[in-house]
Amino acid sequence: MEKFVFLCYHISAIFNPQSLFGRINLLQKEQIMSHRALSLIAYTSVAVFSGILLGLIFGAAGSWQYAAGWAFWVSFCVPTLMITAFFLKEDPALIERRIFPVETRPRQLIGQGIAGVLFAALMILPALDYRNGWSRLPLAVSLAGDAMVIIGFVIVFFVFRENTFASRAVEIMHHQQVIQTGPYAVVRHPMYLGALMVILAMPFALGSLLGVFIALPLMGVIVCRILDEEKLLRAELDGYSDYCRKTKYRLIPYVW
Repeated sequence: MEKFVFLCYHISAIFNPQSLFGRINLLQKEQIMSHRALSLIAYTSVAVFSGILLGLIFGAAGSWQYAAGWAFWVSFCVPTLMITAFFLKEDPALIERRIFPVETRPRQLIGQGIAGVLFAALMILPALDYRNGWSRLPLAVSLAGDAMVIIGFVIVFFVFRENTFASRAVEIMHHQQVIQTGPYAVVRHPMYLGALMVILAMPFALGSLLGVFIALPLMGVIVCRILDEEKLLRAELDGYSDYCRKTKYRLIPYVW
């Protein structure tokens, strides 16, 4: 769904609004942050991200009359806020894991940087397309794109509810277990499935066919992250290899 979203994640990952504050050294990993402080950081990060997203879209569009831009902004930012609010109440430890871990694997750091640039471009190019009239998509296509964005966030929500270990960094945590229930019983990486749906839907939601040429390489970066992450999980997480044999598909049943 994380860093790519909030370096302007979260998608980064691909799809994590709190990652704007991921490098703030406010506490050690083993310490427990007060709920008030955690809420302040989480809600502030959502607000900052929403403002950055607004600036990227409408700054490039050169107009506040960009209806598809507004519809997409609402479709993206409202679910982000709702998911944040829900898990601050129900699973604050998950929110901490979405904020504070810092990526250390070189491949992942490179991938996050590339994803961030591509995500920014995925906002800017469709807005420039609107501004200059390079391509136009029907209203129905834009609305379908918005619906797909929301569906992607719904998938991410159910993943977070099932897997409290869903960290923003590729790492093995203390007491981490292999999750095999809920969406993880269908595919091994349902959170990335939700993120990829959002990425693919974005250019259509923004009314731009040209944006697809940014979305596809960004999706490729996510696929590379999945492959690298699986190497770590197979090597270091007990039971993950058995889980891979049981749940054969990474993202799409009977496809991959």
